[in-house]
Amino acid sequence: MRVAVLTNIASPYRIPLFNAVAERIEGELYVICAAETEPWRLWQQQDQEYRFQLSVLPGLHWAWQQREWFPHLNWGLGGMLRRLQPAVLVIGGYEQPIYWRGLLYARRHRIPVVLWYESWRGSARARGGPIFAVKRFFVRRTTVGLALGTPAAAWLREIHGGDYPVVVGLNTVDMDFFRREVFLARSDAEFQARRAQYPPLLLLYVGSFIPRKNVALLLKALWELGAPDVGLLLVGTGPQEAELRQLCRWYGLEGRVFFEGFRQQWELPYYYALADALVLPSVLEVWGLVVNEALASGLFVVASAAVGAAYDLIQPGWNGQVFEPTDLPGLVRILRWVREHREELQERRSAVSEWACREFGIERAADRFVAALQMALQYRRTMAESN
Repeated sequence: MRVAVLTNIASPYRIPLFNAVAERIEGELYVICAAETEPWRLWQQQDQEYRFQLSVLPGLHWAWQQREWFPHLNWGLGGMLRRLQPAVLVIGGYEQPIYWRGLLYARRHRIPVVLWYESWRGSARARGGPIFAVKRFFVRRTTVGLALGTPAAAWLREIHGGDYPVVVGLNTVDMDFFRREVFLARSDAEFQARRAQYPPLLLLYVGSFIPRKNVALLLKALWELGAPDVGLLLVGTGPQEAELRQLCRWYGLEGRVFFEGFRQQWELPYYYALADALVLPSVLEVWGLVVNEALASGLFVVASAAVGAAYDLIQPGWNGQVFEPTDLPGLVRILRWVREHREELQERRSAVSEWACREFGIERAADRFVAALQMALQYRRTMAESN
């Protein structure tokens, strides 16, 4: 059996998942990308084993920064699929031309299609009208949905509007990597000396500096909190960096807010080890994999209700808390609670990390992925028998 996956780029955090899926199927896994990378994707690929075949199609690429849409016009997909003759085609969305080309090929050759889907109602820009109609047209021509999280599953069923089989999958990273590396960092005597240079309670933000990430609200909340023993690490980069630095000066937060720049995935455990809590205040967030990383590291997570990951990963009061992305007083109240319960949350780190790695690890995500493949194959066998 050959399985082909169509996706925009092969993000580093997806490699462990593809490796785990490749180990589980009786055949070969091919991952076909529209591009090597996209704007603001500054990741570097680590040297690691690939248990699947990775290909990047030739093409032309554009960037619509305001909408965070990066269209790719590729060629060569039809010839590649004819050579591979996949038993199942996994398509990572509907916003790229290769996804439509792949769907057309699959329908012509009676190949079942798994729609690998991560958007949810709260992150969807079009919930009606012609764009929604196009989504529905696409979804209804796929065989099985593989939704990354329960909100995505509910939205995918709503888009379809009929009897549509959906496997609720997991959107995750290599959780064990973060748990292991953070533990090693915190166990190091030199690290403890470096940690002592920061304020007693250290908050963390990891991500781009762009408007929808709502970092300005976090800075204002830190100012209103008025607690000199609370600091903030900002790990990332983006077009709003100068503006955010200016806000820090206006609020008098110099010496408490630390701009650490962009960091590769393998560098992030150091910052999770330093911190006590992650804050993700986005006004629009399809998922937010930093929530996975933080929980694997044992951190308390403060996320807005616009973060898709909050609904499956956060258990309010135990490993995190949720607030409305426009509710500044609500965010301040949560940060004050975190400050008052810092020692308790530190004692809870091991239990939080163990739970997150068990429930949202790569192995379980791969099992759900394979379950969707098996469901699609069963559909193909049923169709063959009926004919």
